[in-house]
Amino acid sequence: VNSSYSPELWSSDRELTFAQVIELAEETIPNLERYQVSYLGSGWDNDVYSLNNDWILRFPRREEIISHLEKEVYLSSVLVPELEQTGVPVPNVKLITPGPSVGFPYPIGIYPMLKGVSAGTDLMVEMNWTDFIPKTANFLRTLHSIPIDHFRDFALPTQETLGCVEWLLEKEDILFHLHSYEVKSLDACAEWLDSCEPLPPFSGDLSFIHNDLSPEHILLDPEFGTITGVIDWEEGAIGDPVSDFVTLPFWIGWENTLRVCDSYSLSIDDKFLNRLEYGSKLSSLAWLYDEAQRSNDLSSQISYIERVWDINLSLLR
Repeated sequence: VNSSYSPELWSSDRELTFAQVIELAEETIPNLERYQVSYLGSGWDNDVYSLNNDWILRFPRREEIISHLEKEVYLSSVLVPELEQTGVPVPNVKLITPGPSVGFPYPIGIYPMLKGVSAGTDLMVEMNWTDFIPKTANFLRTLHSIPIDHFRDFALPTQETLGCVEWLLEKEDILFHLHSYEVKSLDACAEWLDSCEPLPPFSGDLSFIHNDLSPEHILLDPEFGTITGVIDWEEGAIGDPVSDFVTLPFWIGWENTLRVCDSYSLSIDDKFLNRLEYGSKLSSLAWLYDEAQRSNDLSSQISYIERVWDINLSLLR
């Protein structure tokens, strides 16, 4: 969890020019007929480019991010074959060390581009729920069924409670932000948050989890309205399977989220849905606060709260 905004978290300790990206692409995949490079965006950890809409190139923004890419390379070696039968591909990440002439100091991550559009974009996709729901449930069931000892060669973190609980450390700041809108429905959300206590450790069977399954990390087929891929696995951990359901209500709502749960088919403990509701409510409020620290465009975060809490916040648009 990136629990608070800090300019340093977004900072980069190296330079990167478009010419360097082109040179590295030519060096890494030689003899292509063309080299059409497009900038896709920057996150906490990487600057991301595409090559010919066929390859993704991820450039670490800081030296410590190299270990994140190394983790994804390792996870790819386990996840790609384990999840192949689900029909929902994941990136097959490789590390490439640029040659001296490129002048980029760190290895970069490269993988074949997965097809689809992010569920976190403004592009409206007409969803095919009869395909999306069982396909997504099967993907999560297969993911959470991978034996933990398959990851024994990498020291993955273990989380015995939902990661979003960390936001409670900033409860007072989030409450202040919610009350600043002077909207009664958000005041009611703040009342829930004010009484919110940390969850006890999960006592059930832990699974490998994606651990950051936000809408931005789910790819959709814009024509057929179903899931086509899941990206950005660097937060992968051993933890409570509920973690990978928490942000589903943000964009598919509660009715469809519960249908995914019904199709999931793995044993669900009697507190599963309670933890899911807790995590979704807490995360939706925290995400609004967090995004407001760096952007004036809060339309996505507002819509997430509306779906999770079943309230109308049209006055804030």
